[in-house]
Amino acid sequence: MSSIALAGGILAATLLAAHPAGADTASTGSPAGCWQAQASEGDMPPADVEIKFNVDRTLKLTGPRDENGTPYFTGYGNWAPKSGGTFQFTVNHPLPGGPSGEARSSLNGKLSSYQAFSAEGQTYHHYDDGTVSGPNVIKITGKRVSCT
Repeated sequence: MSSIALAGGILAATLLAAHPAGADTASTGSPAGCWQAQASEGDMPPADVEIKFNVDRTLKLTGPRDENGTPYFTGYGNWAPKSGGTFQFTVNHPLPGGPSGEARSSLNGKLSSYQAFSAEGQTYHHYDDGTVSGPNVIKITGKRVSCT
């Protein structure tokens, strides 16, 4: 019985050494967690946004905030891990100001470390009158923050 416990302890120690707590998880391709990011679309100036990539592979995008801290919009989407620290995600959010409609974006991202990612993709604007514009190039860079 003691040899089984010893073998189990050696296996556990081997697994922990292979992936110690706090190890850089960029290679796993998981952006799960909270991020402060800057998003720029087309020729518009960059906007500060917050992104929460949930472990269930959904995400929430909180748009830039006004002077009172209220976001101009909230968007939702999904993400999927790929290999080598890459991932894909989509996000839809209401268009702030101007004609009413929805922005629909699809991006490819890459973790450069556990603390940073960059992504690039395309956004189409779907207006309530049935017209569509785009694609516009969208770029996002983010830094991991604590979820509150």
